[in-house]
Amino acid sequence: MTASVVLPTYNERDVIVGVVGEILDAVGDVEVLVVDDDSPDRTWEAVGTAFARDGRARALRRVGCRGLPSAIADGIASTRGDVVVWLDADGSMPADVIPRLVAATADADVAVASRYAAGGRDARASAARVLASRAINAFGTLSLGGPVRDWTSGFVAARRSALARVPIRADHVYGDYCIDFLHRACRQGLRVVEVPYACVERRAGTTKTSPSLRRFAALGLRYIQTIRRLRREHRTEEDRP
Repeated sequence: MTASVVLPTYNERDVIVGVVGEILDAVGDVEVLVVDDDSPDRTWEAVGTAFARDGRARALRRVGCRGLPSAIADGIASTRGDVVVWLDADGSMPADVIPRLVAATADADVAVASRYAAGGRDARASAARVLASRAINAFGTLSLGGPVRDWTSGFVAARRSALARVPIRADHVYGDYCIDFLHRACRQGLRVVEVPYACVERRAGTTKTSPSLRRFAALGLRYIQTIRRLRREHRTEEDRP
């Protein structure tokens, strides 16, 4: 199977060339697409310059459009691989995990890089963020069931055939898209597996997920609301004759 890797970016110029280079080294026969939301630091330009002679990597500059879920959806639509992998472009998700995710799709429709599967860990420096993420994901597993323990992973490989059945919904705000996608994949009967990995700190710049405690709390509440909504919808379906 051929693989495509989608990297959504906004102001990641300081790290993006290194991250793309590591993916090319780790995966080899791969297509890497950086989907950049017209970053003021010209992330898209850095990619175009660094990989002008390497046809495996390119940038898609989106002007007048912004948002993580829609960037992933556009990246999926603009790539060709049988398997599509998407992950953060900040260096927190190691490139050497990608071959294991792609290999896992040989026997599964979706493979999730998981901090909470046996052998995985969350190695970020902020204890508050680590504990909050663990609590949200434990609530997700308790509420939604299934094989998933890292609902907010954001580091996923999926067969293109699976994405045709369960497309990414671009109307979500941020990481709640991943909860929604994984739950719908399970509900559609797709085989979802987890691959353990260690999530580390971003290499440079400011996190887009939670640059402040207020933003962090707001996103956490959003994730909880999404989990509760999906659980209600599931119960409604079960109650139908």
